[in-house]
Amino acid sequence: MTTTSELDTGTGYGRPKPSYNARLREVGPGTPMGEALRRYWHPIASSETLVAGALPHKTRVLGEDLVVFRDGQGNPGVVIERCTHRGASLFYGRVEDDGIRCCYHGWKFDVQGRCVEQACEPALGRRRDAARQPWYPVAERYGLVFVYMGPPELKPELPRYDALENPAEDERYFASWPVPHAAVLGMPADFSWLNIYENSADPTHVTWLHSTHSGYQMLGTGTFGYPENFFDPATIAERLTYERTDHGVKYTQRFEVEGENGEVTEYGFAVEQHLPNVFGLPDYVKVTPDARPDQLLWVVPSDDTSHRLFFSIRTNDPERMVRFVIGITQNGKQNHELTDEERQLFPGDTEAQGSQGTITLDSEETLATGDRGVVMLRRMLLTMADDVEAGRDPINIIRDASEVHHTQSGLFTIGKRPAGDSTDATATATAGN
Repeated sequence: MTTTSELDTGTGYGRPKPSYNARLREVGPGTPMGEALRRYWHPIASSETLVAGALPHKTRVLGEDLVVFRDGQGNPGVVIERCTHRGASLFYGRVEDDGIRCCYHGWKFDVQGRCVEQACEPALGRRRDAARQPWYPVAERYGLVFVYMGPPELKPELPRYDALENPAEDERYFASWPVPHAAVLGMPADFSWLNIYENSADPTHVTWLHSTHSGYQMLGTGTFGYPENFFDPATIAERLTYERTDHGVKYTQRFEVEGENGEVTEYGFAVEQHLPNVFGLPDYVKVTPDARPDQLLWVVPSDDTSHRLFFSIRTNDPERMVRFVIGITQNGKQNHELTDEERQLFPGDTEAQGSQGTITLDSEETLATGDRGVVMLRRMLLTMADDVEAGRDPINIIRDASEVHHTQSGLFTIGKRPAGDSTDATATATAGN
């Protein structure tokens, strides 16, 4: 007697070779996304911690090895790491009043790469003008040093954002991570910049990873912070909206708070991405509705498989910066305090995003409705690359120095309803953004 069994389906055998979308995810010179990203200014250091005359710093941006320093006169400079003379690293150089001097033979270059002295040559280099250390333009704003690495003839204005403009007299910019390894050059991470930038357009991960799976990770949840209904996975799909803005993508996550008098207020927690790599976050610990946005973050690719995260916060309250830096914990600890077992039991952003791979594999994904923000972001980034290839300015390029980009991130009051009224609070909407 012959017996048959149902054939197994969906097994891992014979899968196509996994792949990623190189057009979207590679950032080196000459690649579509690398050329697109080179049309913009990117943070490379914190202004406060880049000290005049101090040792130079080595970093990598868009696949290029660079040295960043501030000369003794206070001018920031960014040059290619390899000395144009014989190739020694300028990381081992000495910063002087008017430039950086190579350790190998004493050639000195100013912040625009001009060779101002060739120490061992006759007359300190009669032909020193013929030598030029490759360099990139820099500018400072919002407590950060920005670098432009694109075609000189297409250099745009350094962007301005209303969230960070016009600080009050008692406000300042906080733009340096309070940890030694990230204070000057931003917070490093060994995976693609898109892992975290896409995460910023993915609100459902907050509902699951930061609450349901690992326990409430945002400080004050259910007490002095956000209410537990903010994270409810059963209702998140109906509480989310995604939209395209003038500068990128925005999602709004609605939630309700009941006051002591029973009145229910509905709020919208809005996160907006400004292409190519900027996003704004509301305060995710302290509920401060209808306040002016005060923060932006930049995800700067170091290369295809690593990045650095920069931020600037405009505030007169140092606690605002503290809430941003330590406001998400895992099992009550900061990430660096966790054992391997605790990371497995209570994973956070680092574990989830890092485990996607140094470059996530597009061919292995199964996207769903909760990924709308990610899909919108990817499409806009690819359009950005298309525009550059076609010779057009991509989105958010500024040619008018007076232009200021409007920021729509923040926590906003949507509506209120009186105690005992079960109608939708949005029906009595009183404010938006």
